[in-house]
Amino acid sequence: MSEPAGLYVHLPYCASRCGYCAFVVTTDGESRDRYLEALEREASLVAAEASGAPFDSVYLGGGTPSLLPPAAIARLLDALRDRFSIDPYSEVTLESNPEDVRADAVAAWRRAGVNRVSLGVQSLSDEELAAVGRRHDARRARAALETLAPSGLSISADLILGLPLQTRESFVRSLAGVCDSGVSHVSVYLLETEKSRTIEEDRRSHPDRYLDDDAQADLWLEAGEALLERGFLHYEISNWAQPGCEARHNVKYWTRTPTLGLGVSAHELWAQRRRANVSSLEEYLGRLGTGRRPTALDQAVGPEEAAKEELFLGLRLAGGVSAAGIEAFVAREGDERLRSDYEGWLTTGILAREDGRVRFTERGFLVSNEVLSRFV
Repeated sequence: MSEPAGLYVHLPYCASRCGYCAFVVTTDGESRDRYLEALEREASLVAAEASGAPFDSVYLGGGTPSLLPPAAIARLLDALRDRFSIDPYSEVTLESNPEDVRADAVAAWRRAGVNRVSLGVQSLSDEELAAVGRRHDARRARAALETLAPSGLSISADLILGLPLQTRESFVRSLAGVCDSGVSHVSVYLLETEKSRTIEEDRRSHPDRYLDDDAQADLWLEAGEALLERGFLHYEISNWAQPGCEARHNVKYWTRTPTLGLGVSAHELWAQRRRANVSSLEEYLGRLGTGRRPTALDQAVGPEEAAKEELFLGLRLAGGVSAAGIEAFVAREGDERLRSDYEGWLTTGILAREDGRVRFTERGFLVSNEVLSRFV
């Protein structure tokens, strides 16, 4: 293995489900202790395959990992360190909601080894937050940012563009608010209404509550310019960071660096195999109770599939991919429509070819899903 690997742990427990959420989560915390025990059993099973491989990133995602008592987070991280070769200077990320951020909890997270917090702000507008069922309000989000600012942790803030009742002015205020708090990383996600039946039906019934697609596109470009002026580099479709503060763990996904996944619905790439765990919590717990890995998918990734992945994952990054590599792929596929599309993307400025690399332009990122689907 040429680069240290990453370790992802899915913690599915939430106090409530947000209107836009498409992740595997549960609001029933009764099984939490059994789940944490199952995670330790799964870690023991997986560690045998990892066989001493080095890791330099750990990501506790969800769900809402910050819902766990700090002592449970500390025990989990200790269990992972006992089973895997985790570098003491690893990036260790905890996803958190603003309502869970308290000074005592933050101090306990640090003692447990967490050094990065990804905060689900989503908006600094009370109306927008209430419209999608977020439990915090803007005041609580600002208080969380103020608590985290002097903590010594690396802080990332998530925002969503396209929320119901959002206006250009309200989004600009939210973006300025998180930047002014001193965060070193900002993620801006376009609301994917099709992933939530409730949101999709609301948008059809009340289109006046939503910015139209053109307005969202203009605002996304405006956000990128504002972040650039504040010193943030646009390094991936939805992510901006101060220099040196890119999300180490997430970059592993986009560069096909090996990662292991623990927990219900977790995915991994290891030894040129892609695996995914079952998405049923009860099935996950049941399988581990009998000493079996709870995989629902286990497929080898051959050279052809790996070449495709290198393109559609690598193009997500601002640095793009090798021009020779993408052009060899287009020629090898023998797909006249793909060749024509590729030439068109270059001609219209969706893609740029410079210094032996092909990358999305800023405007090209807006249609990246359409382009990337041609390489899947």
